[in-house]
Amino acid sequence: MEAEDLKRLAFRIVDSLIEVFEEVWWARGDLNPGPPGYQPALSRGGRRGGHVKVNHSSLADSEACLEITKELVSEFFEWLRKENPKIREKTIKDYGYYIPKLAGLKLCGKSSVNDVFEAMGGLNKSSYEAFRRFLTFLEKTRELDELVAKLKKALPPKPKAREDTYVPPDSKVLKIRSKVKRLGLPYTLIYNVLVSTGCRLVEALYLIENVKRLRAVKLGYGAVRVHVDLQRGSKNEFVMYLPVEVYNQVLKWRGELPHEDTVEEAFRKLGLPVKYFRKWFRQKLKELGIDSEDIEALQGRVSSIGGRHYTDWIPILDKDNQKIMPHIKKYLIFS
Repeated sequence: MEAEDLKRLAFRIVDSLIEVFEEVWWARGDLNPGPPGYQPALSRGGRRGGHVKVNHSSLADSEACLEITKELVSEFFEWLRKENPKIREKTIKDYGYYIPKLAGLKLCGKSSVNDVFEAMGGLNKSSYEAFRRFLTFLEKTRELDELVAKLKKALPPKPKAREDTYVPPDSKVLKIRSKVKRLGLPYTLIYNVLVSTGCRLVEALYLIENVKRLRAVKLGYGAVRVHVDLQRGSKNEFVMYLPVEVYNQVLKWRGELPHEDTVEEAFRKLGLPVKYFRKWFRQKLKELGIDSEDIEALQGRVSSIGGRHYTDWIPILDKDNQKIMPHIKKYLIFS
């Protein structure tokens, strides 16, 4: 073979080696990284060839987590009392049953919500409200907006309170009347307002405390219409009707009233929680043939009485109450 031929053969061999070398490096991605967001692919044999898209979600930073410590739980209850000085002791007690059970738990996003309710013993209205208030505490005291937002979004629908269909019979109310009579003032006074009006306990206490500054209208049939104008969201009360004897009892009262929780506990021990007087009153009015809408207006359920202005009901309620008073008086305490 001529020298010239050997030289050409050598160049061809070198060119072939360079091509093989370049193909290997390009396939590995060292010289060819591929399009943005892609990386060299690995074949089943372990050789690289082509490129595949990178899933960056797997490379994302881990979510912010918060461990619920005993100290954080204690801080929550301090904040709760500070933010809501008038919060009911019953509410504190309910939260105190659920929130401490979360100590040691880590909140790390949506998946934590199931763990929360499992730790609290299940999802119900009380556990839901307790955790919702705890999230509000975190929102206002910690820079965890993103985490709290995720947890709130992951919350299930709020469970509805179980319907309580029990209505005490007249005999039960009379039995409680005798027990309240032995307790004396101010419980006899509170009892009389509840039985006369079918109002909520908070409204009964408000009337007794503020009666001297509330506008009152004496009606010809031995009753007094008191304009309380007490509005609390959907729980409103505009007028309350009292027998004149009960109204005078309220005017004469000079002492301090017990806390709402204390009253609740006292009636519970007597055998009839306060809420049942309201149910009994409604049932009694139905028995007397009072129209359902009139009962709604008398008991302050303004969301249920339609668009009519409340003052339009006054003449109607005055007449209704004239029918009611004779039947209510035998359940009251006058001595």
